Amino acid sequence: MSTRATVHFQEGGATQAIVYRHSDGYPEGLGEDLKIFFAEVEKLKDKRFNDPTYLAAKFVVWQAGQYTKPDSPLDFLSIGVMTEDPGDIEYRYLLACKDDKPPKITIEKV
Repeated sequence: MSTRATVHFQEGGATQAIVYRHSDGYPEGLGEDLKIFFAEVEKLKDKRFNDPTYLAAKFVVWQAGQYTKPDSPLDFLSIGVMTEDPGDIEYRYLLACKDDKPPKITIEKV
């Protein structure tokens, strides 16, 4: 069974973007992946950790790359953009995007 989760990219406590992940949403899965993602973003000249919608877009592209074959970059499942949490998530990750450092992660068990 999949462990579904959402990641809320927030500014000032308000969610600006929600990304859904269908599997491995537990802290040892998605929680660790977020840390790896942040490390990859830190290597970039234009980090924009303080821009929740831009960071969410980067996360979707990064996650899609994890789920695709090199010859078919649009052929992926398990990641999506949502307007609200679906009813079957087990975890909600809140990312406080406020400066040019990786966001603080708060994990809620739903």
